[in-house]
Amino acid sequence: MRIFLTIIVFVLKAVSLCAGYLDTSDSHFLRKDLQKDFGMVDDGGARDQTKKLQRAIDRISESGGGRLYLPKGTYSFANVFLKSNVHLRIAADTVIRPYWPEGGRTVVFHLDSREGKRPGPMSARINIENVSIRGVGGSFIIDYSNRPYDKEEGIRAIVCRKVKNFMISDVLIKDSWTRFAAIVFAPDMVAVADEDSIYKPTDGLVRNCSATDSNSENGLVQMHAGERIHFEGLAAVGGGVTLRLETSAGGHRGGIYDITAKDIYCEDGMSAVLLGPHTAQNGVVEIDGVLAKGCAFAVQMGAGFVKRELQRDPSYKPGVFSVGTVVRNIHAEYGENAPLPIKHLGLVRTECLGDYRLDKRDRSTRHVRGPSVGIVFDGTRDSWTPAIETISCEGFEYARNIVVEKEIQRVRLEKLLEGYPLLDELRQAESPRLKPKAPPLPQKF
Repeated sequence: MRIFLTIIVFVLKAVSLCAGYLDTSDSHFLRKDLQKDFGMVDDGGARDQTKKLQRAIDRISESGGGRLYLPKGTYSFANVFLKSNVHLRIAADTVIRPYWPEGGRTVVFHLDSREGKRPGPMSARINIENVSIRGVGGSFIIDYSNRPYDKEEGIRAIVCRKVKNFMISDVLIKDSWTRFAAIVFAPDMVAVADEDSIYKPTDGLVRNCSATDSNSENGLVQMHAGERIHFEGLAAVGGGVTLRLETSAGGHRGGIYDITAKDIYCEDGMSAVLLGPHTAQNGVVEIDGVLAKGCAFAVQMGAGFVKRELQRDPSYKPGVFSVGTVVRNIHAEYGENAPLPIKHLGLVRTECLGDYRLDKRDRSTRHVRGPSVGIVFDGTRDSWTPAIETISCEGFEYARNIVVEKEIQRVRLEKLLEGYPLLDELRQAESPRLKPKAPPLPQKF
C-alpha cells in the first residue's frame, strides 16, 4: 500500500508541475488576418507598424478574444502589449525587425497589463490571462543582429510579468551581444489589490525557442519570478546561458516555484543551465535533459547571499532552491570556443591558460574564450543543496564531474597569466580587470 500511494503522489505532482498552461485558443471563434483585416504590410521592415498591431489586439480582446494571424513577411514593430484571450499566430520564417530608435531601450512583446506610469503603492495593475505567441509551421524570427553592443541601449524580445495561462512557442531570436536576455520573467512591484490578482508570470509553457549570439552575461531565458511554468526544447548558440534561473531582481516579490524543464541545449555558450538564488526563497525546480557542446560548463549553480545594501534589513536572507530541486541527465562535449568570465580563470588548468584569448565582442573585457572547463560548476558555498543525477561527457582530457568553487584559492590576475599571451591582450585593451583584486588559483585535477 505504501508503494502504491507513493506512485500516485509522484504522478499527481508531475502532472501539476508540467501542465500549467491550458490552451484556450480554440474556444474563441474569432479569426482575423493582420494583413487583410488590419492593414499590416510586408514592407521589408521599412516602417513601424506597432499601432496597427496594437489596434488589432485591442479589438480582438474587446470582442471576447480570438486568433490573429500574421502572414509570412518582414515587419517592424515594438512595445506591443498582448491582452486577455488574444492568441497571436505568426507564419514560419516571418522576420520581425524591432522598431528600436538609437540610444534607447525597448521590448518587442509584453505579456503584461498595459499601463504608462505605474499607479500608487496601494493600487494594482490587472493581469492578463489566456494568451499565446506562437510560430505556425515552424519558428518565426525576431532579428536585432544588426545592432552592436551599446551599454546605453538594450532590448528584450519578450517580457512576461502580470500574466496567467500563457504560451510562447517556436521563435528564434537573432542577437548580437546586446544587453539583457531575450525572454525575461519578472515580478510586478505594485501592491496586489486582491487575492485574485497575480504579480508574477503563472501557469505557462515555453517551448521550441532559441537564440543566437547572445551576450555571455545573458542568453535566451532569464527568470526572476514565476510559478508553474514548463520549458521544453530551448537552445542557445554562440554565447550566454540558455535557461538562466537567477532570481536576482524583485526583492521579496522575486522567486520561482514549481518550474520544470526538459531538453535544454547550449553550444559555444557559458552553460545550458544556471541556478542562482540571490535572496529569493525559491521553490522546487526539476530539469531533465541538458546538452552542452563547447560550453564552459553544462550546468552552473550559484550561492544564496544578501547584497551589502540590504544586510541591515532582517527580512532578507540568503536565497535557496527548495529541497527536491534536481538537474538530471547532463551531457557535456568538449570544445575550444567557450566564453568564460575572467574572474573564473582560476578554474582553468595551468597548462590550458595559453589557449584563452579575449572575446573580441565584449567591449567591457570581462570575458575570454577558450577550452571548455568542466561539466558542473558548484558555486553554492553550501548555501543550498542541489541534486545532480546522471552526468556524462566526451572529449575532455581532465574534466571532473563537479568543480567546487569553495576549494579554490585566489591570486592576482597578473601573476596567474604571467607568460601567457592573454595578459598582453588585456594590457593592450587597458582592461580594468588588471587590478589587485584577482581570480582564484588554477584548480589542480
